[in-house]
Amino acid sequence: MQPQRSTISDWQRAYSEGQTDPIQATEEALAAASAASPAFISMLPERARFEAEQAANRLKAGQSLGPLDGIPMAWKDLVDVAGTVTTGGSRLFDQPAAADAPLVAAAQRQGVISLGKTNMTELAFSGLGMNPHYGTPEHTPGNGPKRVPGGSSSGSAVAVARGVVPVAMGSDTAGSLRLPAAFNGLVSWRPSCGLVSTEGVLPLARSLDTVGAIGHCLEDCIAATQAMAGQAVRPLTPGNAGQMTLILDEVALAEPGLEVAVRDNTLRMAERFERAGARVVPKHLTAVQQVLDAIASDGWLGGFEAYTEHKALLESQPAERFDPRVRNRLLLVKDAAPDRLVRLIWLRQKLQQALVEQLAGAVLLSPTCARVAPELDPLLLDDDAYLATNLAVLRLTMVGSFLDTPAVVLPSGTDAQGQYTSVQLSKPRGQDAALLASCLALTTVCD
Repeated sequence: MQPQRSTISDWQRAYSEGQTDPIQATEEALAAASAASPAFISMLPERARFEAEQAANRLKAGQSLGPLDGIPMAWKDLVDVAGTVTTGGSRLFDQPAAADAPLVAAAQRQGVISLGKTNMTELAFSGLGMNPHYGTPEHTPGNGPKRVPGGSSSGSAVAVARGVVPVAMGSDTAGSLRLPAAFNGLVSWRPSCGLVSTEGVLPLARSLDTVGAIGHCLEDCIAATQAMAGQAVRPLTPGNAGQMTLILDEVALAEPGLEVAVRDNTLRMAERFERAGARVVPKHLTAVQQVLDAIASDGWLGGFEAYTEHKALLESQPAERFDPRVRNRLLLVKDAAPDRLVRLIWLRQKLQQALVEQLAGAVLLSPTCARVAPELDPLLLDDDAYLATNLAVLRLTMVGSFLDTPAVVLPSGTDAQGQYTSVQLSKPRGQDAALLASCLALTTVCD
């Protein structure tokens, strides 16, 4: 049985104290990944063992490449890893990638061990994480009915939750990092678009796609994202909670269908942040409300882009090769009037600036999702329930994606059945460093 090592620090401590080494730890991780099926679509045993041996030799020689040297990491299967098919959670692709995507190569240069490629919603187009081609991974807490893992980075979240790896790569277009983290009691950081290269990453909606990580703590998500971005992995300096203002999102707290436990745990987190010294101000942000209204009236910007991105695939491949629910969602905007898309583009630019003005330097605090992870089996049987539930879980995370706000997701507690709730802290686009400093100051009260 694999020893419980949750964080990167746990793994590095085990190495430094001689409890294990990268070679043994990688073998344990490979075995754990096999036991966690279907969290992974494919494994990289030869590569992982080679990289583990190199890392072990460096550590013995005192030539570590940094904090991630010898740490196994999982890759969402929409990123190119040399010699493997980038499936995108689909059966539509069969050509192996010729080279690693730049983000994979950058992480390898810092000693990361590539363990395998994780399961996901087909083409990354759902917030629930279900996949009829490879199975749906889950790690439901407690003894109740199985719950959805959250999507589309479902396998990455489950791989971390089950202790296979301390951190895993995911992508986020409408909530695909944040929802799996929220439903599995984990942490994630959605970076502003462009911080990590998306070259070699299967696109869904290019103006919304971003790459980040899921882990047990914010420090690990930061380290993994720094490595993928080609930056030196280094700890960031926390901000001063006593000089911080949090805007408590009254729009999100008035969300239809907001579950009592989600609301209560969000308010408890606000109280904890206040005790840590932060000033918490409830406020109705018109920018947030206008995004929700626009999505309700004109649709999801990412839906238009996703249809355009995959139009040729939809026309060239038989319908039965797709997850029918993903295919049907892609086709929803096929005959939509183009003015809907133009209005969304114009509004996005306007509201991004409006958010800067309305936050005025503060951090936005809101529930990540209005509900806990939905039960899995009813959604397998009912297409209408699937569509309604998918939209319901994505509504709040879509706001941040539309505005391109960097966002950090933190567990906030559980409901009466032991299902996780979560909060999201965010700032205007491009203000990642300020957001992370604020969140590092606040996470100490969450530990």
